[in-house]
Amino acid sequence: MLKRVLVSIAVSAPLAEGTLCAQDSELGRFARMVVLAPKPGRDADFEAGYERHLAWHRSHRDPWTWYGWSFVLGNRLGQFMDGTFGHAAADFDHPVNPAGDAADNKANVTPVADFLSHGVYERLVESSRGPALPDTTAFLVMTTYHLAPGRAAEFERLLRERAKSPARSGAEARYSWYRLRLGGDAPQYVLMRAVPSWEAAAGLSEPVADAAGAMLERVTVELLRYRPTLSYRP
Repeated sequence: MLKRVLVSIAVSAPLAEGTLCAQDSELGRFARMVVLAPKPGRDADFEAGYERHLAWHRSHRDPWTWYGWSFVLGNRLGQFMDGTFGHAAADFDHPVNPAGDAADNKANVTPVADFLSHGVYERLVESSRGPALPDTTAFLVMTTYHLAPGRAAEFERLLRERAKSPARSGAEARYSWYRLRLGGDAPQYVLMRAVPSWEAAAGLSEPVADAAGAMLERVTVELLRYRPTLSYRP
């Protein structure tokens, strides 16, 4: 029985300039996602420091794309998430200049923000539809499913079955499922859907909770706003 569903929705935000395909490669299934919280009263300082940190990545010719979003309303109001997607797992053993990256983070980011979580996720290709998400669409609807122990295989069978059903239009026809592999409470799955507006986000249906039933312990639905100035593309 579903214990709790938390819905966090934003009302308005400017559109990003254009929509680009998800990064790097359909062959790379792995992603890193990090959540940070600016220190109280330091939002502007955090954004300035984070932009300087992205400039470090640019100056070191980092080949990875880094997307950035702000949580808009809900339990994580005011927090920030960045992520890099489309990787082989081995890529994470070879980031650009780890010591220099850590030093620049220490100089520009950690004085004004706290790192809250850092997870490695795997995209479930057979359960997803369309080009990999995320991309640079103005909003990202992110639904997180926390499962009861021992129900992961059953849940993934349900996702694969749903992916075979007739495709709908718009955001219902393109989505990406991710499974947490390292760095948090498991079993945990994340569904990503890109939408251009509040109206489009509000019109999305809940895709699996009705059928998952007792598999689920908790579901959260959040809306994130893409931040082009806090993102980096090589």
